Amino acid sequence: MKRLEKAIAEREKARERMEASKARYEEDLKKYRAAQDVVTEAENMEYVRIVRELHMTIPEFERLKEKLKAGSMLPGKEDGGFGKAIEKG
Repeated sequence: MKRLEKAIAEREKARERMEASKARYEEDLKKYRAAQDVVTEAENMEYVRIVRELHMTIPEFERLKEKLKAGSMLPGKEDGGFGKAIEKG
């Protein structure tokens, strides 16, 4: 019976280590996700800063975005680059 008791004790210790590791993992995962959120927010603020520096209205920015998506802003296209993409009106 001594061997059985020893095996049971070892199993319980292993479960305790596993639970402790799981708790550390979950805490680290929370910290990682919080850090991801901070990075995303910083990136978003940078996008806002860039758009504000363009001094564009929302409709102007939307037109620019659509032209970029359509590929009409690529070099060699007829519209001649960014200046034409943000025409007013």
